[in-house]
Amino acid sequence: SAFRISRFVASVLLGFGFGLLAVLPASAQDKAAEYPAHTPEELVAMTAHTPAGLKASVTFVVRKADVGKKGTGRDHVFLDSMEDYRDPHSLNVNVFPHSAERLHLNGDPKDLVGKSVTVSGVVRRVRIHCQNGCPQDASAGHYYQTQMYVREGDDAQIEEPAEK
Repeated sequence: SAFRISRFVASVLLGFGFGLLAVLPASAQDKAAEYPAHTPEELVAMTAHTPAGLKASVTFVVRKADVGKKGTGRDHVFLDSMEDYRDPHSLNVNVFPHSAERLHLNGDPKDLVGKSVTVSGVVRRVRIHCQNGCPQDASAGHYYQTQMYVREGDDAQIEEPAEK
């Protein structure tokens, strides 16, 4: 009889799970399969051993946000999981200019600090070269950052922090 109860519970759970999947649009199911969810800490560790990078989804609270120019002269928005973007444990999200416009990130990026961001895309460990030593080690010629890129507006969602 314990076997029957287990089978019953399993069938209910499986039925609920399949029902839940049926509620999700196919595109959401596909994206979740293609971009598995991880924490920033997991991504930092995983990319250290994956030179080509990996596809992932991550949700974190923005600890630092700023704008900067990369090559083209247009402003990129940078969202960091740690207050110091050079911290080797920080996940740094680079939002391309056209994506920043689609996400309505036209104001002061510092207003994004404390908000939750969910991003899907490719994550890579990037070597950053320093001239005259790096800020965290004056004798070093480089350090590594874990970077993720938002090239399309629908690759990121920004939410207001939950009220306490």
